[in-house]
Amino acid sequence: MKRSTAILCVTVLALATYSAQAGAQTRSRTLLTGYGTATYDAVPTADFPSDFTASVSPVLLYSMGSDILFESELEFGVSGAETTTSLEYAQIDYLGFESVQVIAGKFLVPFGVFGERVHPSWINKLPTAPILFGHAHGGVAEDALLPIMTDVGLMLRWAKPMGSSLMLDVSGYVTQGPRLAPEEEGDGHGDGDDHGPAGEAGSGLAPPVAFGTSFGDNNTNKMFGGRIGVVRGPSFEAYVSGFHAMYDEGDYLDYVGGALSVELRRGSFELRGEGVATLQEVEFETEFRDLKRQGIYVQASNRFDQWEPVARYGWLSDARVAGTTTREAHQELALGLVRWLQPSVPIKLAYEFHEGLDDRLTLQWAYGF
Repeated sequence: MKRSTAILCVTVLALATYSAQAGAQTRSRTLLTGYGTATYDAVPTADFPSDFTASVSPVLLYSMGSDILFESELEFGVSGAETTTSLEYAQIDYLGFESVQVIAGKFLVPFGVFGERVHPSWINKLPTAPILFGHAHGGVAEDALLPIMTDVGLMLRWAKPMGSSLMLDVSGYVTQGPRLAPEEEGDGHGDGDDHGPAGEAGSGLAPPVAFGTSFGDNNTNKMFGGRIGVVRGPSFEAYVSGFHAMYDEGDYLDYVGGALSVELRRGSFELRGEGVATLQEVEFETEFRDLKRQGIYVQASNRFDQWEPVARYGWLSDARVAGTTTREAHQELALGLVRWLQPSVPIKLAYEFHEGLDDRLTLQWAYGF
């Protein structure tokens, strides 16, 4: 073989090897996953009104190399003649640092645990959310204290081992923040119809506040918040969360939230609970007054082969402004039974007892794919 031919062969081989290595380092991968539900919901009164609903939430994951990940979730739902479409989240994750993740876009806000981790139907062991959280596509919570919170902004996550069994988990974020709900969104999305005088929710005494819906920022303020937790493997997790924002156009009115979340697992037994408190500053005549509300839920379940009974208790305090009750206190007891057809395919039956409200019977078939 001539020397020039040998050099050419070696050069081509080197270039091919380099290209293969570079391609391996930047190789992109796409995964389509998600979950869906089919739900039957009934109110066991004399006329027994009921409704069928269905939804699907495709989740797209796209990675470029090992450091950059894009993830998004769309949600499509149908209830009667109404079809809804929403963008649950769409975010870019940078994973190139050793213990810090940088996330930008629209993401599930790490306030508490249920909204960020548990609310998908194939994970939640009951067919409904606790009364603390309403799934309002990031808008105004319906019959709840807060919505499943999503918002647009920047988030940092940091994790550090603490000894051989503990992990410190910290998240901090700055987002667009909440704002007064537009008139059409406030109608029918608050909990005034069920929990208190219907006219007071939009009267200005307790104006509805929306999180993460599709509108521009209404002021110069941003929402700042974070969550810090201690994790001991799969057996124990505890978190403290909080946020602060101004929600009015003039940057005068505060909205503050705090949460304590605990999860305990022993074999097939699981116990979880969260406590949430909010403070919404409102204008009353010539003064600023505080509207405070607190709530808790506790849920226990134990799996026996493919069956899993579940019980959940929830409580919301009343909400008062200047001596006037704008929302009545509310209690809920939910008893359910899950039949696991596959690890991500549960059939769930639950009966909810509500103090002062109609009870509910719900049957749901969920599937994760």
